[in-house]
Order: sequence, then C-alpha cells, then structure tokens
Amino acid sequence: MNVKLRVLSAGALFFLGQTVFAQTTKRDTTTKVKEIEEVVLVGVQKKKKDEVTQAVSVVGGDELARMSASSTGISNMLQGKMSGLQVSTNSGKPGEPGSIRIRGAINVSSTLGASDPLFVVDGVYMTQRQFNSIPPSDIESVTELKDAASTAVYGARAANGVIVITTKRGKSGKPSIAYETRFGFAYKPKDVNFTMMDTSQKIQFENEMSNLGINPNPVYSAQETADLLSKNHDWSKDILRNSSIQYHNLSVRGGSDKNSYYISLGYDSDSGILQELEGFKRYNGRFNFDQQLTDKIKMGFDFGIVNVKTQDQRFSYNALSPFYSVYSLNPYETVYDADGSFNPTTNSINPIDLRRNEVTTDWRTRINAQVFGTYEFFKGLTFKSTFGNIYDLRKNKYVVKKGSDIGAVYGTPDGSIRDLRSDFWTYVFNNRFDFNKTFGKHKVGAVAAFEYSQENFGSLNATKRVMLGSDITDIGSAATPFAITGATTSTRYVSLLGVVDYSYAGKYILSGSIRRDGNSRLGQDNKYGNFWSASAAWNLAKESFFDVPFFNDIKFRYSIGTTGNVAALADYQNLISVVSGDYGTDPTSGPANSVGNKDLKWESKESQNLGVDIAMFKNRIKLSAEVFKDNRKDFLYAIPSTQYEGGGYLFSSITNAGNIEIKGLESELSIDVIKSQDFDWTVRGNISMLKYQVKSLYGTNTQLNLDGYTFMSVGMEPTIFKMVKSAGVDAQTGEALYYKLDGSVTNVYSSSDAQFLHGKSTLPSAYGGFGTTFRYKGFDLNADFSFQTGGYSYNIMAQNLVDFSAYSQNLSTDAFNYWRNSGDTNVGPAPTVNGIETTDAFLQKTDFIRFRSLELGYTFDKKFLGTYIPVNSIRVYGSGQNLALWTNFTGDPEVAVASETQVNNGAFVPGAINLYNYPTTRTFLIGLQVNF
Repeated sequence: MNVKLRVLSAGALFFLGQTVFAQTTKRDTTTKVKEIEEVVLVGVQKKKKDEVTQAVSVVGGDELARMSASSTGISNMLQGKMSGLQVSTNSGKPGEPGSIRIRGAINVSSTLGASDPLFVVDGVYMTQRQFNSIPPSDIESVTELKDAASTAVYGARAANGVIVITTKRGKSGKPSIAYETRFGFAYKPKDVNFTMMDTSQKIQFENEMSNLGINPNPVYSAQETADLLSKNHDWSKDILRNSSIQYHNLSVRGGSDKNSYYISLGYDSDSGILQELEGFKRYNGRFNFDQQLTDKIKMGFDFGIVNVKTQDQRFSYNALSPFYSVYSLNPYETVYDADGSFNPTTNSINPIDLRRNEVTTDWRTRINAQVFGTYEFFKGLTFKSTFGNIYDLRKNKYVVKKGSDIGAVYGTPDGSIRDLRSDFWTYVFNNRFDFNKTFGKHKVGAVAAFEYSQENFGSLNATKRVMLGSDITDIGSAATPFAITGATTSTRYVSLLGVVDYSYAGKYILSGSIRRDGNSRLGQDNKYGNFWSASAAWNLAKESFFDVPFFNDIKFRYSIGTTGNVAALADYQNLISVVSGDYGTDPTSGPANSVGNKDLKWESKESQNLGVDIAMFKNRIKLSAEVFKDNRKDFLYAIPSTQYEGGGYLFSSITNAGNIEIKGLESELSIDVIKSQDFDWTVRGNISMLKYQVKSLYGTNTQLNLDGYTFMSVGMEPTIFKMVKSAGVDAQTGEALYYKLDGSVTNVYSSSDAQFLHGKSTLPSAYGGFGTTFRYKGFDLNADFSFQTGGYSYNIMAQNLVDFSAYSQNLSTDAFNYWRNSGDTNVGPAPTVNGIETTDAFLQKTDFIRFRSLELGYTFDKKFLGTYIPVNSIRVYGSGQNLALWTNFTGDPEVAVASETQVNNGAFVPGAINLYNYPTTRTFLIGLQVNF
C-alpha cells in the first residue's frame, strides 16, 4: 500500500499498524504530495515494505472488518486470505476455532493443536483458542510469518509458522467514536450431493430388504404402511432451528501529542442451530494506552478482557450426537410415545431427551494485560522492557438430570453432575535493545533481547451423583461423591535473541538472526537449542541501469534458517511419572500411560525460501511469489505398546520419530483494475501448492500406523491412506470385488489386502482464495471465495448412508442404487447381511470451491448528513456467508476435527475421516456502522 498524504504546515503524521494517519491543526492552502511506504510488522521488528527480506503476508484491519460478520472467531475469517495459510473449518459451532496450518505443517500427536502456528498478540504468546476469542473489531492487522528469516526470531516455538496480531491503539487528535451493530440468522444449508429418504421411500427400502432376506422382519402390511406414513416428519426440524445472531461494539480512539488511547466495549451472541441451547455469548472490553513521559521515556499499558459462555451437546460421532440423529433416525419414528414419554428410537436414545437433560455449559474468562516502557539513550538506540500475561479461567459443568431417560441409560437415574474448574496463567518478560542508524546510503539496524516466559496450569474435576432435583445443578447439592481428579503443570522457556540488518541505498539488503532457547519439557541433555536465519534481497527497480517506467518495484529475496517446535509435547513426557486419583470410593494410583523419555529433543525445521515482489503501473498491479523447501527433523510422535523394563504393561512413549520434507510454490496477486475518485475495482487472489515426502522414520521402521486409516511410510506423503482397493461390482453376480496385493481381483474381502494408495493423503496439494472489491461513490461491494484440491478423506458418513445392513436406520436415496439384474453397471453391490466393507470406494477427494462471503453496503458521508448532525458517516450493509459450495464430495469436505474416534495410538490426524460433525451454517446479516 503506497499512500499519498498532503503534508500540512501545522500537522502531525504517524503510523499505526498498517494504517497511516494525518492530523492538522491549521488550515493551509499550500500542499504537496509525498509518497509514504507501507510499514510491515516482521516478527519482532517493523520495517518498510521495500526493506523486507522475509516471506510474510498481511491482512489489515479494514479487511478483517469486512469479514467480521462471517464468524465469531478470527481463525475462520482468515481462510483464503493469505498464501501459505490453510484454514479448515472444524464445524459450524459458534466460536469454534478452525484448524490452521502454515505451509503444510504436519504433526501427528494426541495433543490437539500440535500443527498450529505460534500466535503472538502484542508480544504475548497465546493458544489458538485464546487468540480466537479476541473480537475482530479490536485487531489492527494480522501478519503471517512463513519462512525461516521471519520465524527464526521466535526460535523453538516457530517451526509451524507464526501469526502475529497487533491490536488497535490510540491516535493523536479529537476523539473518534465508532459504533457498529448487526443482526441476522444462520441455518444448516441443504445437504450436498445426497438426499435422505422420506417415510414412503424408507418403507419401500425395508420391504425390498425383507424380500432379499437382509431384513428379518416381514414386509409391512397395508395398515402398517398407512400408520407409518401418517407419522412422517423431518427430524431436523425437531432438533435444529435458525440461529439468532446479534453484535454490538462501541470504540473510542484519540489522544494528544503526549498520549493516546483506544477503548472498546462489545457484546455478540449466536444462539447456534441446536434448539433450546445458548450456543455462544461473548462480552469483551479493551483499553490500550500510551504516554510520552519525557523526551526519552515512554510507557504503555494494554488491558483486554473477554468472557465467553457456550452451551452444547456432544456433537462428535456417536449415538449421542444430535447431528447423527438427524441422519440416522427414521422419518416415521415419533418424538414421543403414546403415553407422552420420550420414544427411545432405534438409537435407544432420544435426541430431544438428550437436549433437555444432558447439557454441557462452559464459561471462560480471559484477561490479557501488559505494561511496557522504553528509554531512548540517543537517537537510534532505545531500550524496551515489557511484561505481559494472560489469565484464562474456565468453569465447565456437565449435568445429566435426575429422572431423565438418558440418566437411566447411563445407570444414573438419580442424576449426575461433573464440575470442572481450571486456570491457565502465562507470562512473558522481555527486555530488548534496538539500534538503528543511517550513514549516507548505509542503514544499519540491530536487536538484542532476553526473554523469559512461563505457563502454569491447574485443574480440579469432581463428579457427584444423586441430585436433589432435576433443576438443582449445584454440585454441592448432590449427595454421593463419585470421582475427583486434578492436575498441576508448569512449563518454562528462556531465550536470548540477536538480529542484525543492513541496507545500502534500499537496493541491497541483508538480515540475520540467532536465538538460543531452553525448554523444561525436553530431556535433561537436550533442553537448549540454537536457531538462526540469514536472508538477502536485491531491488532491481532501484538500479540506475534499470529504466522501465511501468515497473515500480522488482525485489528478489532469499532466506535460509532453522526453527523448532515442542507443540506436540505435553508436560512431563520427558519423565517417568505416577498418577493417582479417586474412582468411586476407591483411591487409585499407578504409572502414567506415557513412559518418560529422557532423550527427547527439539523437533526442528530447516527452511529455504526464494521469493520475488513485483509492483507495476503505479503499484496498481502487485505480485509476490515464493518457492520454498522445509525439512522437518525429529518430529515428535507417541509410540504405542512400549513396555517398562521388567514389566508386562503396555504404554506409549513420546519419541523423535523421523523426518519430513515439504516443498512448495505460493503466490499472491492484486490488481486495481479501475482506480478513480468515484470508482474503484480491485481483484485479488492467492494460491499455495505443496508436495510432501516422509524421508525417514525412527529406528528400522519404514511405516507408522497413525489412526487405522492413515499411515506414515518412507518415500510417501505423510498421512497417506492404506486400505483395501475396490474393484467395483461383478456385473453378472452383483458381488463386491476387491484387488489383492498382487493386482488380481477377488470377491473375498480381507484386511490383509490393504495397500498404500499413492498420492492419496489428507493433505491438499493446492489451496487458496480469490475475491473482488467494488466501490462506486457511496456504494461498496466485497466478495470472497476459497478453494482446495488434492486432499482425501474417508467418508464414513457416505458409507453409512448407503449401507443396506443398516436398514433399521434411515438412509440416503442412493441406497436404492444396488445391483438387481445381470448386466447392471454403475451400481452398488447386491445387498448382503455383512453390509459394505471398508474400501477406497468411499475415499473421496476433498476438492471444493466455497463462496465464502458477499457484502454490499452504502455510506452516507458528512456532505450528505450535513453539519448540524454530529455524525461523520453512517454505513448500512447486508452480508451473506457460506453462500454456495461446489464439490463432488458427499457432504461438506471441509473437515478437520471430525470425531472422538479419530484419536488412536496417541495420534491425531485432522481430516482423515468425515462423520456427523456440527455443520457449517449459512448466514445472513444486516448491519449499521456509525462514526462520530
């Protein structure tokens, strides 16, 4: 972004994040135009765009503001916005964070979020859930750090990439007051590529299965058919609803030449699409303040508080999932029996009974605050000391009400209450020197820093039974203690950092960094590691011999370096430990289920990046492209079936399990097609293409079984699928056919014929996004799309919906497409009592294009409103999200955390299987933005 400012004789100019502000105190008719370079936050430094040697992508606050209506969390808003960043929407559950990967970062671990990047908010480290709870309205910019030159300054935490967030700060001048509100609704879109049976169709299917001997029940009589048809209904209407959404935010921004402040208060809610539950409520406040005490001393204070309440049923795949009930319950099954009691249904559990009598409520209060001070020894040398922290308090209550049917099913007819309290406190103490000096055409910069951080976690979990009444949910009122558990953990980091930059005439730029980190989670002899980077850039457009008028910038960049990762490692897995607790009235103790490994060391990554940035035609066309190679070494993995010495019990052991290579090409393009006073039209897009290969595994192993569906195998992609290959259906007999390992075809299914499916893994080969923005006078329009191709997921839901052996549950109409007569083709196998086996027939490509959002607004400016109304502008807008999905996948292919059953042998592989998760919703909103 090159910004033209009119410099006034009595004015002030300053930068804030990605935004440039100007203030004037006196009207002056003599003006001149000056080009101001974009300032980019690169790790721990701010640099002009033409000084950047690193691979970074930025989303500014204005763009986030346009996307803020699409989600209650930031992570899902970033989908398709930056090259290298892959965001998969875990579910449509309000407030649920997405799965984020930068440049294909892949970890297989029972630790959720092991592949997440590092999140740094105003210098404080956060988990993704903490980061996701920050209201988008408080964010000034989001910067993605991708290569070693940008991430190595974070050393041991940065192998998965880094997301750096700056929150809004004050500005000098008259207070600027802004208020925004919006209201709307969301609903579950129509199912993609399949249709469920109604009662008439389901009766027909059950009769067909009876005639074939699959269904042992006789064909329905005419009277039975009439009775069932009279009960036809849609379970989704009993379980789901249109959600109600509202949002309010008030902010004040201002200051003087000595201080500045930003204050915001907000509330938003999304009831969610499950009836009778409060899906999501958030209250938030922020206060950022800066004070220039003297000419040399400046201090600042940041404070943010967020309170979030969610209410939920279990939505992972099992009979308790309300979304499983939507698809599995027959349309002729009633909600209530004739006596008014809940019908237990074919699942033995009624989803309405579950909704009312088994509820989890979660409250989280997060406070983040920091104080900092800077001292300028002389122009060019400053010292800054910062202390920042997060306090995260959680209260979680799970209740099975007294007298409920579900309580009887669980064996707790008198009810049960589980109360969980936990707190998480992390702090960062950072001290740094910054040096910047210009000598003619030479510019030198340096940073030296020391940092100490600590994470402390504690929890207490208690369960009691025999409630006093169905609506008395205080755990103290329950009569019988059942189980009490608790945990306390602590993790410490200590770091030293040095950064040096050099630039000559803005043409030749060099940068280097070195960081030494220590971490308490690692083995005794491997607690410290060194991480480094080096980068260089050459700006061809600034050479005197290069005289091509339409090129504004041509900069070539190269970087190399190392980073580390311990995100896949939980506390104390480097130690042999004992656990204890109570279960019922009996105290228990024994060895932990993980054998400590004293030799654990850093999971490291060596990276190389070659990039180019091009700007043409007065910066109306901007292109950046990167090629990179990452070698991930010693990735952490839980090895199952580990024995203690001399013992017979089997446990897991965390070890450094092997090396993975990732290569990629990514690019971002932005074109201002039309740029005038009254009409602007911009198109943009980005794409990332990746290749993966497992280079080695621990010991003599050549493969690892991750979750029963996906494996790691030397020479192949990580998370590659291994299963029996389907050979289709014998057109003469209707028998299902399978490929044996030698390539021959058989009608006998055997799991021993499972084989690696080359090129078929959970990891997409390409992903990205594209969009356009129009502005004509007061009108503005913004549209965004995202896409993905090359990945696969085993679609268990699609298999279940056509499996004739599940005739007692509802199925999709595709279940009718089975072999009936000799010569039938393009059909499923003839029905058998064994049902449909697990083969690659249901391994489906997760390719999609999603119409992410569309927003249309109109702004009434001061000229329209007049001088007598104390309002600078009013903007009204309407928006829609998740408006369309184009895919051949059965259902929604954008899956990440699909089910509880996905954790196996200590591994966690997002997207390996597709089940009955909380669906992504389609949203429509109207909003109002007022600036005073």
